[in-house]
Amino acid sequence: MQNDTHHDSHHDTREARPDVGGYRRIELISGTVRRRRWSDEERAQILAESFEPGANISAVARRHGVSGGLLHCWRKQARALAREGASSDAPTFVPVTIADAGCGVRAETETVPTTRMIEIETSGALVRVPAGVDARTLSVVLTALRRAS
Repeated sequence: MQNDTHHDSHHDTREARPDVGGYRRIELISGTVRRRRWSDEERAQILAESFEPGANISAVARRHGVSGGLLHCWRKQARALAREGASSDAPTFVPVTIADAGCGVRAETETVPTTRMIEIETSGALVRVPAGVDARTLSVVLTALRRAS
């Protein structure tokens, strides 16, 4: 080009200025990009929400800042672990508390547990497991409950 002027349909018209030293490139480094790590408890909570009947998986992913693809991957892994746990011959144990078969009303003097628990009630049985229980163990418990009822 004759006068160092660049014209094309994709760029603005720019003119190199010899007195300024031409164009300069500036790189902005804003910090390191890290992959987000979710704790087992966070992952279990997100998975449980995504498996609720009528749950919109994309909405659950957006609400928790997880990519939809990653959530689908987690769901696939959870289903595989559930199938593996259901077909396993080796028994797996988890702490279980069965409520009294009384009227189903809690006594007011009953203390509130200090750790977070998941309560599952089915066919008159109440099962409590720690909130941090791993997915495989929980799958085995749920499979046993389904078979028993």
